[in-house]
Amino acid sequence: MEIFWRLLLGHLLADFTFQTNYSSRWKRASLWGMLAHCAIHSAISAVLTWPYLGECWVSMGVLHLQGWMCILVLGAAHFLEDQWRVMNVFKHQASDNTVHFLWDQVVHLALLFAVAPLGLSGGGGVLIPERWPVLACLAVLLTHAASVTEYFLERDLFASATPDFDEKYLGMMERLVLGLCFLLPQNGWLLAAPLWLAAMCALRARRLLDLSWFSLAFGSAASISCGLLARLIYYS
Repeated sequence: MEIFWRLLLGHLLADFTFQTNYSSRWKRASLWGMLAHCAIHSAISAVLTWPYLGECWVSMGVLHLQGWMCILVLGAAHFLEDQWRVMNVFKHQASDNTVHFLWDQVVHLALLFAVAPLGLSGGGGVLIPERWPVLACLAVLLTHAASVTEYFLERDLFASATPDFDEKYLGMMERLVLGLCFLLPQNGWLLAAPLWLAAMCALRARRLLDLSWFSLAFGSAASISCGLLARLIYYS
C-alpha cells in the first residue's frame, strides 16, 4: 500500500493544490494546457514513488509493468479522462456539476487501484504502512479538495457565484485550524476544537466572517472527519 498512498497524494497535489485557476482554464482551452497538466501529474507521482519505480507493480500473465511504465500509463489515462470531460462537459458549461466532478475523481481513483500493488517492499499488505503520505492526503483533502467540492455543491444547491480569493483561503484556513486541533496531545482537542468552532459560528452570526452558513457547516464536517482520522493515524 505504500505505492497507492503515494500515488493518491500525487493525484491530489496535481489535481487540486498545484492546479490553479489559470492552469484549469488553460487545459480546457488548449491541448497544450492539458498535456502540461498531465505532465505535472506524472512528474509529481514519479517523484513521490521514486524508490519503487524499478520494481514490478503489475504482473498479469505475460504482462509485467515496472513502476515507471505504470506512471506513463496513469499519465495517458489521466489525459484521456480529463480530455473526455473537457469535450463532453466543459464545452457545455451548464451541464457541469457536482456529479461530473465526483465521477471524474472516482475514475482517477479506480485507475490508481488498477496499477498500485497492495503489498511491496516489505509492506505486507498493511493498510497504512507509513503515516506521512496518508496525513498529507488528509491535509490536501481538507484544504484545496474541500474548497473545490464546496464550490460545486454551493453552485448546484444555491446557485452561488465562484468564491473570491479571500473567501476561498479564509475557508481553507478555518478548516485547517479546526482539523489541526484534533492533533493536540492528550485531551487538548476536546477543548480546542469546540472553542474554535464556537468562535467561528459566533463570528459568522455577527457577519464578521465572510463565509456562508453552508460553507461553515460543510467545512466543519470535513475538518472533524479528517481531524479524527488524522488523530487516529498520528497516534496509532
